[in-house]
Amino acid sequence: MKIKTGLRFRSSHFNGMGPGLFRWRAALSAGSLVLAMALLTAVTLLLSPSAGVAAAVSREGMVVSFQTEETKEGLSAAVQASTQPPAPSLLPAQAQSKNKTETKTKTPAQLQGTWISGVWMHPGMFGPKQDEAVSKMKIVLDDYVKAGINTLIMLVKDTSGYVYYQSDLGVKDPAYDWDFFGTFLSEARQRNMTVHPWFCVFPEGALAGQVREHPEWLIVGPGREMVRTVNPALSEVRAYEISLMTELVKKYGVDWVHLDYIRFPCEPSEPYFSHDAKTQKLFKEETGIDFNSLKARDSGNPYWNVWLEWNRQQVTRFVKELKAELAATGRQIKISAAVFPDADNARVLIGQDWARWAELGLIDMLCPMLYTNDTVLFDRLTRQAVAAGAGAEPGIKAVPQAGPGAPAVKDIKTKGQAKLLRKIMVCPGIGIGTSHNQSTPDLMMEEIRLAQAAGADGVIFFSGGSLTAFFLDRLKN
Repeated sequence: MKIKTGLRFRSSHFNGMGPGLFRWRAALSAGSLVLAMALLTAVTLLLSPSAGVAAAVSREGMVVSFQTEETKEGLSAAVQASTQPPAPSLLPAQAQSKNKTETKTKTPAQLQGTWISGVWMHPGMFGPKQDEAVSKMKIVLDDYVKAGINTLIMLVKDTSGYVYYQSDLGVKDPAYDWDFFGTFLSEARQRNMTVHPWFCVFPEGALAGQVREHPEWLIVGPGREMVRTVNPALSEVRAYEISLMTELVKKYGVDWVHLDYIRFPCEPSEPYFSHDAKTQKLFKEETGIDFNSLKARDSGNPYWNVWLEWNRQQVTRFVKELKAELAATGRQIKISAAVFPDADNARVLIGQDWARWAELGLIDMLCPMLYTNDTVLFDRLTRQAVAAGAGAEPGIKAVPQAGPGAPAVKDIKTKGQAKLLRKIMVCPGIGIGTSHNQSTPDLMMEEIRLAQAAGADGVIFFSGGSLTAFFLDRLKN
């Protein structure tokens, strides 16, 4: 989906309390001197270690976020009356102390004490030559650690269908004759960084391996053209793609699997479901509807709506089957997913019903790809995703609250008792350099602030190839 972007953002700045913060007049009246003393006292309190600098530490023991607590009592009346208020904090919103005592629903990241700062990465960042690649890995990951990045989403199956790990089932990229993923995983673990192996699920551009042996797996368009994407409606397709994921999990002992392209194609048109004979046969068996008898193929036809629903159920079926297969390994393997920005459009146009996945608890982390410079739109879509990531007991709904800085989810009382439970982590994707937008360090920091204010659990940057020193330096600060 293409989102029109416009450069509308509010610059955020780290306003330090240095010597140039206040300008003093050469001569001070007695009243002005009192005010000045009060201001200096407040600054001293804020800069002192006792102001409450806290570190949130991940379960691996790595420091991942910092906060400075400012209590109401620690601020003088003179500071509160200042005509130059400090810029909004760019630190994790759930870590910030409030002047008023508030009761909030805790997000999973809050409960773990971790703000997720992640990056989508790909092998091309390092190249196919092992020695050079390993040297680059060390440098890049060290820089990421300094910038507070703690989560790495590394591509292990690209849109060609090639894989970048030691596989007995898939076909490795011929340029990488060594265990790229195993090496990368080792370097990341040495730095206590979490790794999500990233699968582009259904694209198979190279038509390699088992896909070449089974051309009937490919989607057939309405004009009988075949595209290089396999059909989620076929059980054989789902089994093959899931087998790649479970193979990697068993070989490398990872704790996450990351899904991308977990949908039908959006090109050359939306929706683009398969019109092959087997799919039509399955549709008729499950619904009783003969697809070829549909004259009006639009949403005004009730049967066409059944066709749309049936196809999105096939993608959801994949996620359910994957979750079951991962559970069968005997280990708790979590699922993250890169999803399209708007849940309502995605479920109809590409069969990606990610809000339903969250409701059913099929995944553990949503990463809506919000690649836009329009901060108003970014804020709205983030809040929608956070609301979708909230689960409740039967009959209870999560309600997003309006306005930047407002909690994204609140408790709703039904018959005096209701308990809101956050099931799913939400980490919106921030586009650094994409086909939809080109960001700046200021814009990046503002979108981080908006994500924090909306109640997100972190952010993921797209992508490592665009996250240059220009951006990393801002994150380090």
